[in-house]
Amino acid sequence: MIKKRIALLGGLVVAASALLPLPAAAQEKLRITLDTNPTHVRNRGVEVFAEELKKRVGSKLAIEIYPSGQLFRDRDVPKALRQGAVEMAVPGTWQLDGVEPNIALQTLPMFYGVEGPVVHQVLDGKLGQFLNAKLEDRMKVKVIGKWIDLGGQHFFGINKPINSYDDLKGQKIRHSGGTANAARLAALGANPMLVPFPDVPMAMSQGVIDGVATTYESAWTSKLHESGLKYAFEDNQFFGQYVPMIGQQFWNKQPKDVQDAIIAAWDVAARGQRELAAKAQAEARDNLVKAGMKIVKPAPAEVDARRKQLMATQDDLVKQMKIEADAVQAAKAGLAAAKVPF
Repeated sequence: MIKKRIALLGGLVVAASALLPLPAAAQEKLRITLDTNPTHVRNRGVEVFAEELKKRVGSKLAIEIYPSGQLFRDRDVPKALRQGAVEMAVPGTWQLDGVEPNIALQTLPMFYGVEGPVVHQVLDGKLGQFLNAKLEDRMKVKVIGKWIDLGGQHFFGINKPINSYDDLKGQKIRHSGGTANAARLAALGANPMLVPFPDVPMAMSQGVIDGVATTYESAWTSKLHESGLKYAFEDNQFFGQYVPMIGQQFWNKQPKDVQDAIIAAWDVAARGQRELAAKAQAEARDNLVKAGMKIVKPAPAEVDARRKQLMATQDDLVKQMKIEADAVQAAKAGLAAAKVPF
């Protein structure tokens, strides 16, 4: 009788254990790598995506966000995604032209001084779909929706005021990467310096750079004004955007309901993030002014003149970077329709 009771108890324990939830370790991880800090506008948009996705998939995915380059910096994202070392990233377009040259379209001279709404008009739609398909093929990823915004990049100075284009001559200016970004700085008379964003404060303190090409929001959230950034020249060098991508290995093994949930969650996050980015840039500009930053904005005619000057380098850049002629013509047509002079 005792043996029967023990056997029965053992059976009940096994049956009960089968009903227990799986431990968290058994969840499939969706790790998202970002190299900007948690308060940055990109990170805030990705946080919304994570919350929206949790609503849709529940415990099917363990969603983990790693900010500030804890896992990978943007420049290392293409390799990390391809090798399955991370599941998701949202790198800036300027970090991707080494993998897919066409993605550098918006950093070409024809986009110099062009603001966000026009960039959206030109790159959303068929041209954007073409670029996404190119990225997916080259990088073995799935682009899960609209690109999100960073904003207009400008020149910022440390010790020397930037009151005109002439003040850029000979200045060592940090940029975030990309052949066209470096070429633009050089054409405007500056010395381009490639420095990862997390290393910018140290580069400033050590005199490695004289200034930074970045956005108001990036400068403010990284507290670069506390490291000595004092001046801004608001020329809208290019309008920075981020591309949401998931490694193909991870994407292909997800059931359709999870894939659909990822796309739906990103759509919600992206629509809100673009509005958030515009607001964040304006607020960051105001905050920097209150903190003592001196801002000079060149006249529109002056910006147009510089765009025309830079256009003299575009054909060589396109050849050097191996950007497809059809993509360039499509972008030109879009800009012309928006009445951008070049």
